[in-house]
Amino acid sequence: MASSASWVFVIASEPYQHGLDSDPSVDAVMAAGAFGQRVSVLFMAKGREYLDVEIAPSNGESDLRKLLRSLPLYDVDDVYVLTDMNAETNASFSIPAEIITAERASRLIANADHVVSF
Repeated sequence: MASSASWVFVIASEPYQHGLDSDPSVDAVMAAGAFGQRVSVLFMAKGREYLDVEIAPSNGESDLRKLLRSLPLYDVDDVYVLTDMNAETNASFSIPAEIITAERASRLIANADHVVSF
């Protein structure tokens, strides 16, 4: 019987920087979810821009916000954003995400079987 592990994907890099049709961090999250792993995603620093409703892709790039909206189809329901104390940047995200403190983020990472950072 296969067992599932807990994974935390920490996304701290800017979106749309790879020049690819897809994004390696989003692909990795979806793959882990598709293979029955328990997946959480933590957006922090520049990675928060993945969820920004105002940031759109350049011509020819996939809209990552559309991909992120499909995460529940991959059983990825735990999406977190590290707070930055600025109410304006904590306001609107393109997908449902829970804003958490650095202390809670540390616990999330410490309790994971695997942590992958982008």
